[in-house]
Amino acid sequence: MGLHNWVQFYLQEKRNNIDYKGFVGHQHKSRPDEDDQVLNLQFSWKDLVKPVGSSFIGVSPEFEVAVYTIIFLMSQEKTTKEIVRVEEYELQVVVNRHGRYIGTAYPVLLSSNNPDLY
Repeated sequence: MGLHNWVQFYLQEKRNNIDYKGFVGHQHKSRPDEDDQVLNLQFSWKDLVKPVGSSFIGVSPEFEVAVYTIIFLMSQEKTTKEIVRVEEYELQVVVNRHGRYIGTAYPVLLSSNNPDLY
């Protein structure tokens, strides 16, 4: 379904398939702002609560497809985790393989050079 993609998340929420519960905040922030590019979210889907899900926010679908495809092609392992830096963020990008296809892929925020994020 693509719940780690912000466009798909928005469309599913618009169709009432997802109930957004909120932003999982960082130490010095009470809510996300226009500078955030990776967010941790809490939501429910099919009456099950996902305590923390992560997503790039505001990036193009082409960017996400490119990042996840490169990591997918780097390894034949079922799960590949790579550390990448995107602007001020240090991320772990996780790609789970389902045979010849990507099963799921998502970013995990590890750190940022922006002190306001933590």
